[in-house]
Amino acid sequence: MALITKDGDQAEKAVDAPKIEFPCENYVIKVVSLDVDGIHTEITECLLVHAPEMDTKAENTNRSSKGRFVSFSFRIVAQSEDQLSALHRDLMSIDAVKMVM
Repeated sequence: MALITKDGDQAEKAVDAPKIEFPCENYVIKVVSLDVDGIHTEITECLLVHAPEMDTKAENTNRSSKGRFVSFSFRIVAQSEDQLSALHRDLMSIDAVKMVM
């Protein structure tokens, strides 16, 4: 698995880091953001740029107890570490997005 820094760059590979074989079906992308109008659409559009085959419905959506944050889980077919790095970088460039896993 690629270790991605906050800037979306690949970190130095750890010796014990698990390896992903690409393409990887059902790769889960989880995004945590502020709960603002249109955020689901903005995140989905970003994901579709990198994984056009993705089902656009969030598999799982959770709101924080105070309603400030929302998390979305999506499944994509991961094609490469470069794809995942670019996806992470683009998702993190969305102002409301706070974390991508």
